[in-house]
Amino acid sequence: MASTTSNTHRDEPTPDRVVWLDGVRGAAAMFVVLHHMWLAVWPRFPSNAGPWWLGWLLYGHLAVAVFIVVSGFSLALAPLGDGGRLRGGTRRFIRRRAWRILPAYWVALVFSTVVAGWVLQTETGAGAITKAFVVHGLLLQDVIGSQAPNGAFWSIAVEWQIYFLFPVILWLARKRSVEFAVAVAVGAVVVAHLVARLGSPLDKIDHLTPQFLALFALGVLAVHLGRGERAAELRRPLGAAALVAFAAVVLLAIVEGSEWMVARFFYVDLVFGLAAACLLCTLRAGGATWIRRALGSRAGLKLGLFSYSIYLIHAPIVGALDLYVVGPMALPPLAAFFALLAIGVPVVLAVCYGFHLLFEAPFLRYRDTRSLRALPVAALRLPRRGAAVVRSPEVATAPRDT
Repeated sequence: MASTTSNTHRDEPTPDRVVWLDGVRGAAAMFVVLHHMWLAVWPRFPSNAGPWWLGWLLYGHLAVAVFIVVSGFSLALAPLGDGGRLRGGTRRFIRRRAWRILPAYWVALVFSTVVAGWVLQTETGAGAITKAFVVHGLLLQDVIGSQAPNGAFWSIAVEWQIYFLFPVILWLARKRSVEFAVAVAVGAVVVAHLVARLGSPLDKIDHLTPQFLALFALGVLAVHLGRGERAAELRRPLGAAALVAFAAVVLLAIVEGSEWMVARFFYVDLVFGLAAACLLCTLRAGGATWIRRALGSRAGLKLGLFSYSIYLIHAPIVGALDLYVVGPMALPPLAAFFALLAIGVPVVLAVCYGFHLLFEAPFLRYRDTRSLRALPVAALRLPRRGAAVVRSPEVATAPRDT
């Protein structure tokens, strides 16, 4: 997700900042928010119990796929401009990734646990709450089963684990080529999924959402193909590929239905991630000007600024509003949805923006504990319009990458 600060505090400086990436993060984060509002009113996932024309809100998972592609794209910008090398090495990269995503995540974990246990009054024992807190705190929720204090947290663990494989992708790219490295990553993911289909206990491999490694690698490939002399030649073919892949996902959703789609998210993610990667490459190469203009608009940049915070804490806020504000109104489902939308979106944005200022922005501006201790109150103010904005899977998953 995102934040604003000066160029002197960028993780991986690049000569040509990709401003519109913030708009992608912001749009994806808001789609996840709408998805959870939809779920609050029609909680029968993966069945579509709501109106057919709102059925697209069932697929919030695909926004997380976009976060992962964007993560691979933004993290690859600097290394691929420097011969495929991580500035400062792998240890520095992991340390800076941890500094970027973990403090806000851990605060969000405490907040979500408190809301789930005492505000939403989730029916669970102290032992289950403690286990969930420890497992999520260690980012092992995709490895060790536990109750989720926040439905959005699962992807943070997946992206964190991908960070440790990113240097391997770059090493293969240096030794052979970026295309070879991405082919190896995608091939390994497909093999892992086929092995998981053999049954227990191998089926636990799919709990790691291995397809997200392939999507991350496709984001890296998008950077590679979207620069240099051949970028202009590939712009139109890749734009067409993005449109075809996206249309295929939409068509399958219409023809086969949501339950069929969710049961096959592994392959759906790959197709949708391919569409996202092709679109990012097209945008990087200068195509789809109107999309770049929209994503780089003031609203897009504002949302991208704190999209990581939106992703981290929107779910418990939506749950509390549904239980204590909209629920007591006893409205019909469709009216309840629009009431939650009207009340929830402003509240979510306001609370998440405050969370960003307190628990995310300081770690973007100050890159070590010594400088953070000297943090002045004035440092929480945002730069004036026009000041440089810093890169960020999200996740949420996606978090801002540089």
